Amino acid sequence: MLVGRDDDLGAIEAELARPDRVAAVYVHGPAGIGKTTLLREATERALAAREYDLVWIDGRDIAPVPDQLEDALGAPAERGRPLVVLDTFEHVEVLGGYLRRVLLPALPAGAAVLIGSRRAPGPEWGPREESGFLSLALAPLDPEASNEVLRRRGLSGGAAARARDWAHGNPLALELAAISAAGDSGSAAADTGLDEDLVARLVAERLQGPHLATLGTAAIARVTTPELLADALLGADPQAEWEWLRRRDFIEPRGQGVAPHELVREAIRACLRRDHPLVERELRRRVADHLYAAGTGAAGPLAVTDLAELADSPALHWGFSWRASERLRVDSLRTGDLEAADAAVAGHRHAVVWEGSRELLEAAPEHATVARDRDERLCGVTVSLTPGTAPAIADDDPILGPRLAHARRLDRPDTVIWRDMIGVAADRDPDLFGLLGMAGLLAATSGSPRYGYLPINPGLPGARDFAAAGGAVHVPELDAVVGGETIECHLLDWGPGGVLAALHAHVYRELGLAEPERPVAARAVSVATVRDAFRNFGVPADLASSPLASGRSVTERSNSVRDTLIDAVDRAFGETPGDQLTQTALRRGYLERNATQEAVAEGLHLSRAAYFRRLRRGCERVAAYLSAIG
Repeated sequence: MLVGRDDDLGAIEAELARPDRVAAVYVHGPAGIGKTTLLREATERALAAREYDLVWIDGRDIAPVPDQLEDALGAPAERGRPLVVLDTFEHVEVLGGYLRRVLLPALPAGAAVLIGSRRAPGPEWGPREESGFLSLALAPLDPEASNEVLRRRGLSGGAAARARDWAHGNPLALELAAISAAGDSGSAAADTGLDEDLVARLVAERLQGPHLATLGTAAIARVTTPELLADALLGADPQAEWEWLRRRDFIEPRGQGVAPHELVREAIRACLRRDHPLVERELRRRVADHLYAAGTGAAGPLAVTDLAELADSPALHWGFSWRASERLRVDSLRTGDLEAADAAVAGHRHAVVWEGSRELLEAAPEHATVARDRDERLCGVTVSLTPGTAPAIADDDPILGPRLAHARRLDRPDTVIWRDMIGVAADRDPDLFGLLGMAGLLAATSGSPRYGYLPINPGLPGARDFAAAGGAVHVPELDAVVGGETIECHLLDWGPGGVLAALHAHVYRELGLAEPERPVAARAVSVATVRDAFRNFGVPADLASSPLASGRSVTERSNSVRDTLIDAVDRAFGETPGDQLTQTALRRGYLERNATQEAVAEGLHLSRAAYFRRLRRGCERVAAYLSAIG
């Protein structure tokens, strides 16, 4: 039960009580101060008082692709009265400008957005006429409330006084102090704040007992589910361990599972690696196995990012990582971005390379993926595409043209080709290229491609080491010299199973293990076949020539393709908001065709770029479904 937060709850309830506007409440405070607990209590009260349609999003669960927030939200403007809760917002706080500029104005009056973050709101959250805004800084609990928390945990007298004085009103510190009091860990001896060293001392004793593997799994994985524990634990009842884990005071709900508080997670991982290295290695292997199995199903981009983060290689993370996500967000191209990039490379040898990228993006802006900071400032740009999505202009490009021809000649449709990657901001984030590399991959395809053509600038520190860490091979005949700048081509063959299987194998190699078995089956139905069939949905003669067709007459064959596509669209998608949005886009854009594509995008509250990404991902999902059912 929440203690000592009546005034905060009252402030949130008053803000939500206004039916004439969209309410936005931004709860912020340091680690362990009780933001998530307050948001859950406020949400429960709001749902009891009014008929809200709840959407709860954890910032740690959004993968680095432009439409992941849209996936999580679905189409909030089409809900009756949405209540959107964005917890651990510090992981994606650079989305603030997008939320303020795009999301809030699209919500109906009476809707609400609740946000929890360790950091105070930025200037983009200033009040605007169409919505209210409340910034709520959580203060430490007063002594009376602190005593009540400890009393409920069975602590009183001198032990409670020492714990209270040490915790300084931090609810997580109070909980941990109560847990450790019986062990006399010295938690109340230091007059300092809650940091990782102190948390490590408080949780270290929990890593000595029968639940070591359970806590270790929860610290290694982004989110822990009963299914993960069943795969990770040997010699223990996974259901009993799940029940034990979810009742811990430092464990928080996360989507369909749970996760430790961030400070506790880092402390457990540090203790695990220092005191139980063999256990940590084995648990990392089992978590990798589980993520790989999930990624070959419906887990999508999160499985790729999670597997990459299990790796320890700094060289790999240089060009393939999501570690900058707390500081930068991934976005699509916006007015003024090309000019900002022009200014960043002016006078640099790379300017002539960027000139070709700019020309391509002016014709096909959907192939750009950009990174922005919390001030909405452009920080970096990458250009990526596949042989199936490349615009005609790419065939004549000195960098892309030969590489596209190479992939097509070798019949490699499951390929991602990067043309360029530039840093725009003068104070470049050290993890920028890792973010752009991963985002460029995931923006180009929602599957697990087998091949990647990397544009390696030999003068860029870290670039060649990254290519080598991933197993790429230099292909000199595909190198391009543009102006005075050499852009080498390093070819990645991720092998059967694509990038997902390769990351799985990389973790195994780091652990000193033999590589796991790779899948051998290939996709039977290509994305191009599905895309062409959708585009020709209303043209019987063209549909009849599709590889999906069966029957003798044109009518029979075209009707068979239509039936196949309609059935696949009905069956290939799940119930998540993102799946439902993609399914609706396919139906309205390809099957029903009652409006122009621009009108369909507007009706779904999607930008043009986001809408066409949605169609492309829908084609990929339908192709995978048709392949799976034979």
